[in-house]
Amino acid sequence: MQSSRRSCGYGRGDTPNPCVRCNGGFRFAELLAFTRRIGAARLATGHYARIVERDGRLLLARALDEQKDQSYMLARLEPRLLSRVWFPLGDQRKEETRLEAARAGLAAARRPESQEACFLAGGDYRSFLARNGLESQSGPLVDTGGAVIGMHSGHWAFTPGQRRGLGIAAPEPLYALETDARTNTVVIGPRAALARTQVSARGRLFVPAVRVEAKLRYRSPAVPAAVEPTPRGFRLALDEPAYGVARGQAAVLYDGDVVVGSGLVTSSATV
Repeated sequence: MQSSRRSCGYGRGDTPNPCVRCNGGFRFAELLAFTRRIGAARLATGHYARIVERDGRLLLARALDEQKDQSYMLARLEPRLLSRVWFPLGDQRKEETRLEAARAGLAAARRPESQEACFLAGGDYRSFLARNGLESQSGPLVDTGGAVIGMHSGHWAFTPGQRRGLGIAAPEPLYALETDARTNTVVIGPRAALARTQVSARGRLFVPAVRVEAKLRYRSPAVPAAVEPTPRGFRLALDEPAYGVARGQAAVLYDGDVVVGSGLVTSSATV
């Protein structure tokens, strides 16, 4: 059990994004394999994203509806597969889709939107992890100087940028800054301490790029950055600080609306 806990991203102190990994890993691979078996020309899905041509190759791009855009979640999808994929909703807004569904008498027209990973069935991911091997274990909450100022029940329940659930009363808002899986420690501090201007990721650039818009969390705005390829991915120098950068989260790179690179954050720092 101990080895399985450590092999889990949360158990190692990372903050994985299961939707990004699912779509970029087995989900589309399995769906496209099924498409081949039944002799279908393309796989159509209800994702809000577009496919565009750039310099003779197909790349993923943001949807017309920026509020519902899912290109971040799909960014690890292999570009060579895009010729066999179709996103028919990418060029319209969600309201139009619901109206079409209502006219067709489909129950989906009134269905509420899910805010969690599909396998959680509306539950909290911490409860799911607790049921699947990550046991509660008391550990220290420390400030940036290392002083113990409270206790927690498991480092894996915290992610950089988290404010709720710390259980610490302070004159200014405090946030989880980082976690140490080895010592089961959570470091907390003010928001300013979350600032990061250098980010490294494991992944790749789909096309050559020098300047990009880097989106480092699903609900965070993209930040202008210089990008430099590395042997296993790329390194970003952000024009302005990003807050809440977490190991294991997706780093998605845009040139305008087009996804030109994708990876998983391995480290971040302030320079």
